[in-house]
Amino acid sequence: MKEFSLLMLLFPLLAGALWAQRWRGGLPGGDSYYPEFETCRTAREVPWHSTPPPNWTNEAGFAKDVFTFTRIRRDTSPYSSWRAGRWWTDFPDSDLNLSFRLQQVTSMKVDPDGRVLNLTDPDLCNYPWIYMVEPGSLELRDEEVPI
Repeated sequence: MKEFSLLMLLFPLLAGALWAQRWRGGLPGGDSYYPEFETCRTAREVPWHSTPPPNWTNEAGFAKDVFTFTRIRRDTSPYSSWRAGRWWTDFPDSDLNLSFRLQQVTSMKVDPDGRVLNLTDPDLCNYPWIYMVEPGSLELRDEEVPI
């Protein structure tokens, strides 16, 4: 009986810890809504969640001759599971860290800012590599489907 009582005491604590990890920032008072995400154009326009990412520059004449990490901003399906996640998972930390590491360990020149675009953005064709995350919550609007 003593073991059962101890288990009943520990179970809510463990469940609460697991819930907090899954919904980190998603409950009232957290970072569940990021209004700047709706309008940001680069990964450097929003606060990061870990250590500050390094800054770097490229030669002046080659500003457009670089690899650019391009994340797609998109709608979330109202029918998706609560576990499906959002387009801003690990944003902007992963965007900036991957970009810096590519610059650091390869001979590629990488845009230090990255981009955030909608699928309907006319600039999309200027970026041949795009990143979409959390496809379980993806919902394309009619005008995005042919793109």
